[in-house]
Amino acid sequence: MSRRFESEVNEENSQPDYDAMWNAIEQESSKRKSVMEQTNSIRRRKKFVPAAIVFSCFMVIAVPTFAGVAMNWDSLIGGKNVTTALNNGFGQRYDLSVSSTGVTMSLNGVVTDGDKMKMIVSLDSEEDPTLYDASVLEETSITDESGRTETVNGYLKYDKASEKLLGIYESKDEIQHNKEKYTLEAKNLVFYKYKEVPLKSRHQAGDVISTGSKQYPNIRIQSVTQSKNQLMVRYNISASMLDGGKGNPHLSIKTNTNENNVSVPTQLHHEGSDLLIEQIFNLTEEEWETVDLYFNYIEEAKRITGTWNFDFTVDGKKASEAIYSRKLQANVEFQQKAGITLEQLIITPLKINVNIQQDKSMRRIKEEGEVFYKTVQLAIGDKEIKGELNLKGSDPKKYQYVYQFESPEWYKDWSPVPMKLMLKDAVVTKRDKTTNWITLSQPGKKKQSAELKLEGFEIHFTYYMDGEDLIVQSESDSSQFKGISQTMMRVDGNEVYPNSAVRGMVTTSTRTDRYKIDAMEGILELNPGFYSYSDPGRDMVVNLD
Repeated sequence: MSRRFESEVNEENSQPDYDAMWNAIEQESSKRKSVMEQTNSIRRRKKFVPAAIVFSCFMVIAVPTFAGVAMNWDSLIGGKNVTTALNNGFGQRYDLSVSSTGVTMSLNGVVTDGDKMKMIVSLDSEEDPTLYDASVLEETSITDESGRTETVNGYLKYDKASEKLLGIYESKDEIQHNKEKYTLEAKNLVFYKYKEVPLKSRHQAGDVISTGSKQYPNIRIQSVTQSKNQLMVRYNISASMLDGGKGNPHLSIKTNTNENNVSVPTQLHHEGSDLLIEQIFNLTEEEWETVDLYFNYIEEAKRITGTWNFDFTVDGKKASEAIYSRKLQANVEFQQKAGITLEQLIITPLKINVNIQQDKSMRRIKEEGEVFYKTVQLAIGDKEIKGELNLKGSDPKKYQYVYQFESPEWYKDWSPVPMKLMLKDAVVTKRDKTTNWITLSQPGKKKQSAELKLEGFEIHFTYYMDGEDLIVQSESDSSQFKGISQTMMRVDGNEVYPNSAVRGMVTTSTRTDRYKIDAMEGILELNPGFYSYSDPGRDMVVNLD
């Protein structure tokens, strides 16, 4: 699927969709074919499917859900939490199975926690899943007693031990502590295979390359830009309007030693049906001209048309009663260093949530800076688990920031369990318009330079005219300086901002801004605007008292 630029914060209210599914698929496929792993980005996508067809389905007698050959639910993202909850009686186990067109699908269990409803399923198909790189249920939805239907999202993964496809799907938990009947419906099991096509190209801007693919016939290299030892490549891929990059098309390269150079593709906003992709390779321009270029994408290889329906009842009372929460003590040092206030610890059968309040005021950004922790961990007793910063809620005015974790086990009484929040790899973002201004000489076609010391880092600026536009480039030799997000200028005291420009999720060390300024005769002043840097001194270990 396509990769779009995401903020460092994941929005919990945005349900996982096909992008999350492809991420899991790509990781599984990489084990088999040594293709590069992609990072996760979550974005809702609508799938276009043929008109509904009537299929014959029938109920069959199922083996007990958790008996017989063991199914490795723990291998699924979030699967261990579901099985732990079920083993502790929070949720319902089922032995419901439906067969359609050679595929038997089973609903194995459902767990709710007041926020999410998670369902685990298994599929047994006459088609051998190991012949393919991905298996997908094309449509999944859930309907409540009132007839309201919503999409549920998740993914499938092949389990070698049971020789089944296992899946985990989720929707919002609307029942809370009540009991309600639902219908889960799944349509069409689709198998996919990765394609890797060698390309004949000079690798230069303006090249139009034929891929031989009906789905993505041509690639046009738009630009190849060198920044130190990194190369940013932007290219267009011809595609239909309905495609939208759903096959995750991207370039890969192999060097003379047959090594893959991993580069995460980002799909940028672009008018029309063609796709605009950006990738950054750790290469020089000379090395780029000698590598072998490949085009990679996923295409549909086999489709089993069918429908699988399950009627089941969910009782959220026990899971709701098991939720543990307590108010957290404020930590003054944490507030000063990071602008973060601890609010509440909430433990559900599926998640451990540490609710926080973040100071995102411009005063904070100007003086102390906004802090983001790239590594979020929670120590529970003698165990350490990884987590992430999420946003919860459906109303932007009521978003709740939360550090979220999957519990390694369940305690009947959480109150005496010692917990520590460990936050590392702090990145600080600042902007101060009252200082850090440097005066520029009159710009021309010839490149000129200016220097600025910022938070102890030497920042180098290069500026010049490109036609009627002023180009400003910024970079630092320090790996601890994470870059400038957007510069700003003053022309005779009046603030001017650069043209908006889309950037990929992976960036080069050089930031380039383009300004359209009517009059260049006045006094030109440059400010770094928003900038980020690593600060180990902001790392924190906080007791959750």
